[in-house]
Amino acid sequence: MARITGRYILRRLGISAVTLYAIATLLFVLLHAMPGSPVDQLVGPSMTAEQIQNLEQRFGLNAPLWEQYVQFITNYLVFDFGYSVTSLEPVSERILDRLFPTLILFVPAFVLQYSLGTILGTYFGWKRGSKTDLGGFMAGLTLYSIPFFWLGWILLWVFSYQLNLLPSGHMLPPFASQFGWVDAVVNLVLHLTLPVLALALIGWAGPMLVMRTTMQDVVNADYIDFARAQGYPESTVMTRFGARNALIPVVTQAIIGIAFMIDGSVIVETVFSWPGLGKLLVDSVLAKDLPTALAAFYVLGVLIVVLRFLTDIVYTMIDPRIEFGGSD
Repeated sequence: MARITGRYILRRLGISAVTLYAIATLLFVLLHAMPGSPVDQLVGPSMTAEQIQNLEQRFGLNAPLWEQYVQFITNYLVFDFGYSVTSLEPVSERILDRLFPTLILFVPAFVLQYSLGTILGTYFGWKRGSKTDLGGFMAGLTLYSIPFFWLGWILLWVFSYQLNLLPSGHMLPPFASQFGWVDAVVNLVLHLTLPVLALALIGWAGPMLVMRTTMQDVVNADYIDFARAQGYPESTVMTRFGARNALIPVVTQAIIGIAFMIDGSVIVETVFSWPGLGKLLVDSVLAKDLPTALAAFYVLGVLIVVLRFLTDIVYTMIDPRIEFGGSD
């Protein structure tokens, strides 16, 4: 196992911090590049110039641009996003309410797609050139090219409107306010099934294609022949000796997969009315609630950066040939 040094972790943390700073700076530029003012939604035709000025002062828009920038970056550093211009409640509270549903959707979908993609990619690569391999390869490419919203609509039409087996949206039944914990879990799983499938059925193709390619590279390696010569069963040779050595590029591809899945979750949450950050982002853009929309985008960026950092750490732990960070 590779030794992960403190210097390497500090360097990765530094890169993550610079990335978040760049995201926050870009959001500030977008905020001021858009036509109009962030508080236009609150300005009524009967408001006086003094009332509008007080409103801008409340949202910190009357200070010099450099001072607004410093305040913006400082606030985002501590996740203080100001107030929503539609509900006038703290944006951080709205984000926190939506973060948990997003994680509930993201985690099982990510685990499912990478488990499914890695297992199938291992098998397809081991059986390279077979009808199973070619069929799985074509199925993966086909699903990978399907838009998230289209697959979501197909799943809704089949399982909700035609077969009436699964709910068509929301996280829990919208008109019920009280649940026992068993009913709550059952309803959550039922409502979670279609959104997770919409994400995983497209996302599994990425790790599958990478795993299939790397398995084809190791299937004729000397250590595979040596494992067979020692009398190991074919399944053990495939998993313990083949898949383990082919796994490194799949972990690297997970960095791209994380961003791809979070991007897809914005669409899937909207299609299935899932009350997460993605739907909040879309609703805020449509309502021209810029503070909430920018904050939701920033938090999604934080999720990507944090998960990328964790993926880098896992990558160093899996590959025993690499040492990062030098000596302390």
